[in-house]
Amino acid sequence: MKRHLWLVVLLFWLAGVAPAIAEKPAEPSKSAETSKPEETPEPSDPPKPQFGPSPIHKIQFQLLQISKRKLVIQKELEDLGKRDPSKLVLGRINELQAEMGNLIETYEALATQIPKEDISKDEMARKGWMEELQDITRPILNSLKDFSARPRKIDNLKAQILSLQNKIQAYEKARKHIVALEELKLNGFTLDEDDKKKSITQQDVLQKFQEELAKLKDQYDPEILKLELEEAQRTLQNLQSSNQNLFSLIGQAITEFMSVRGRNFLVALTFLFGLGWLLTLVYKTIESKTQLLNRINRSARKFIKAIYFLVIFLISFSASLFTLYLFDDWLLLSLLFLVLVAFAWTSRQFIPKFVQELKLILNLGTVREGERLFYEGIPWLVKEIGFHVTLHNPRLDGGIIRVPVGKMIGLSSRQFVKEEEWFPTKQGDWIFFQDETFGQIASQTPEQVILINKLARQVYLTPEFLTMKPRNISGGYAIVIKFGLDYSLQKNICEDIPNLFLENLEEEFKDHFESKPPVFSFIKVKFDTAGPSSLDLVVLVGVNANQGESYFSLRRDVNKVLVEVCNREGYIIPFNQMTVTMAPDDSTESFSDK
Repeated sequence: MKRHLWLVVLLFWLAGVAPAIAEKPAEPSKSAETSKPEETPEPSDPPKPQFGPSPIHKIQFQLLQISKRKLVIQKELEDLGKRDPSKLVLGRINELQAEMGNLIETYEALATQIPKEDISKDEMARKGWMEELQDITRPILNSLKDFSARPRKIDNLKAQILSLQNKIQAYEKARKHIVALEELKLNGFTLDEDDKKKSITQQDVLQKFQEELAKLKDQYDPEILKLELEEAQRTLQNLQSSNQNLFSLIGQAITEFMSVRGRNFLVALTFLFGLGWLLTLVYKTIESKTQLLNRINRSARKFIKAIYFLVIFLISFSASLFTLYLFDDWLLLSLLFLVLVAFAWTSRQFIPKFVQELKLILNLGTVREGERLFYEGIPWLVKEIGFHVTLHNPRLDGGIIRVPVGKMIGLSSRQFVKEEEWFPTKQGDWIFFQDETFGQIASQTPEQVILINKLARQVYLTPEFLTMKPRNISGGYAIVIKFGLDYSLQKNICEDIPNLFLENLEEEFKDHFESKPPVFSFIKVKFDTAGPSSLDLVVLVGVNANQGESYFSLRRDVNKVLVEVCNREGYIIPFNQMTVTMAPDDSTESFSDK
C-alpha cells in the first residue's frame, strides 16, 4: 500500500515540478563560485518567450526519474543484502522488490505507450475443481478435438492471423516511440543533493535509461511477428486447399476407433460379462449340488443371493476396468468414470425410493412373498418379489400379473386364512346385485367381469364389480316369501294354518327332495307378523347348489302352491288399505278404498 501511494505522489510531483525543472537553468556549484572571480555582467539579449516541454520530453523526464529510482532501490537492496536477515529486513526487501516490479512495468508502458493491461502477463492461478475435472476428462475432449481438428485449426489460424496483424501494428508503433526517445537529446535533467549522497551520478542514470530503452527496442521488434504471420498464412492456405468430405472423415474416425479403442472395449466387455457369467454358473452349480440356501428362510436366502450377485458385479466391473488400465486406454476409463459420476448425480434423489425397493426385493418390507395383498381393489397372492412383483388370483382368468416393485411402496400385505375366498364368484356362477340385477358370470379377468342376463352382455370393471356387492346364489340360497291372510283367520294363524301350508308344500315338492342331488333342502312356514292389513306368514325354502338359474321359476312354483291352498280352503288374501281424510268446506268425509 505504501509503495503504491509513493508512486501516486511521485507522478503528481513529476506532473507539477517537471516543467519548472526543465525550464530552470543549471546553477553553478558553490565551489565554482569561489574559484572563479567575479565577472562584470555583460548586457544580455532581450528574453525569448518560454514554451512548455513537449509530451515526448515529459516522457523522457519521467523515464529518467524511474531509472534513478531503480538505481536507488538497487543500492538499498545491496545494503540490505549485507545485513542480518531479520524479519524487518526481509519485509523491506519484499517491499522493494515489489516496487521494482511496478517500476519496470511502468517504464515499459511509458516507453512503448502501450497500456499495462495489454503487456502484463497472466499469473499462474491455483486450479479450481473445474480445472481438475477438465484434467480428468481431457482424453475424451482430445478425442472430440481430433475429430473436428481441421475446421477448428482453420478457425484458430484465422484468429491467429488477425491477432498477429494487430500485434504487428502495435509493435511498430511502440518501436517508433522507443526510437524517438533514443534520438531525443537530454534536456533539463539534473540530480538533487539526496541522489548525490547515494553515490548516484547523472551518467549512471543516463546509462540505465539507454539500457532499458535498448531492451525494449529488442523486445518490441515486429520482424519475428511478421515471420509468424507468413507461416500462419501459408498453413491456412494449405489447409483450405486440401478438400476432405465429411463421410471420409467419419469413416476414418470409425476405422481408427475400431483398430484400438474398439478392441479394448470388446476385451473389457468380455471380461465384464464373461466373468459375471462364470461366477454365476459357479453359484448355481454349488447351489444345485448342496441345496444350502433351501435350508434357511426365504428372506435370508434372498439377502444372501443379493449380496453374492453384487459381489459378482463388482468383481466383473473391476476386472473390465483393470483391462483398460493395462491397455493404457485413458479415454475409455475417463468415459466410464463420467458415466458413473452422471449416474450417481442423477440418481441421488432416487436413493430413498431405491432403498425402499431394495427392502421389498429382499423380502424385508411391508409386502412379503406368500401373503395376501389388496392391489387396485382386488385381492392377490404375492407369489414372488424381484424387480417385478408377481401377483396371482386363482379365481380370475389370466390371474397372474407382474407389477414394478416400486408400485408396492406404501402397500402392506398380511397372512391369509386358508378358507378365505380370492374372489366372490367364478365363471358360470349366478349372481344378484342389490338393484336386483340377475345374471350369470361369463368371464372374469383382472380388468373386467362379463355378465350374461337374458342373452344380454353386461361388462363391469373388476374393481367396480366388487364394490356393487354381488350376491352369489350358485352355492345355494333360500327363497323367502311373505304371504298375508285376512284377520278373520286370526284364531288359527299361529299353528294350524302354517302346518297346513307346510304339508301341501312338502307334498307338492316331494320330487325336489327325493331327486339326486336334491333341489330343496328344507321348507319352513311360520307366522311372521300382524300387519296393518293382514296377518303375515313367512315361507322359507332352502335350495341346494347348482340351482341358481331356477331361482325365479322355483319362486313362482312356491307362490302358486300357496295360492292354490288358499283357494281350496277359502282363505281370503287381503290387499293393502289406505284411509284418506279430507276437510272441504269445514266438513270431514272419510272413505275406505278397498
